[in-house]
Amino acid sequence: MSLRLMASAWLLAAFALSQPATAQTPTLRGPWLGAGLGTASASVNCELCVGDRNGGLSGYLTGGIALSPNVRAGAEVMGWFDSTDEVRQRLLLYGASLYWTPAPASRWYLKTGLGLLNYRADDTADADDDPLGASAAALQLGGGYEFGASSRLWVTPFANLVVSTSGNLTSGNTIVTDASFSLMQLGVGVRWR
Repeated sequence: MSLRLMASAWLLAAFALSQPATAQTPTLRGPWLGAGLGTASASVNCELCVGDRNGGLSGYLTGGIALSPNVRAGAEVMGWFDSTDEVRQRLLLYGASLYWTPAPASRWYLKTGLGLLNYRADDTADADDDPLGASAAALQLGGGYEFGASSRLWVTPFANLVVSTSGNLTSGNTIVTDASFSLMQLGVGVRWR
């Protein structure tokens, strides 16, 4: 093999490797949609509540638009569901989120958001009991890492933490006590742009 051919091959390989692959570099232009599933551990903090965390199925649906190459904004619905000891529980978060990527070509991101957290608990053994319910303002913090599956689809392992302010825990029209909530979520999502 001639020296000129080897030099050309090395130069071509170096050029190809120095350019980010389209399917591997997340871009933050235009609208996007996302969804994810995973597991979560939730806790209800109140005077009457047992301090245990319960694990359950969790997921989210989100969508939004890029504000800049490093920032995108979106609306999100996140849910957690658990059924333990004849008590069916649900936490739903309706919120707005901001996603920050340190550089346009970076694969990892940080996320923060605010929203309304809604809690509901039903006693499945006693249909006559009024369910417990509460609503409170919540803060969400999280992060993830995006793997390109194609030029428009990204697979994202993620972690989120949601904490709420204190809200009235009610049964029917009766205020039972104040309660706050926390949720730690791990899962895998997809984002389409």
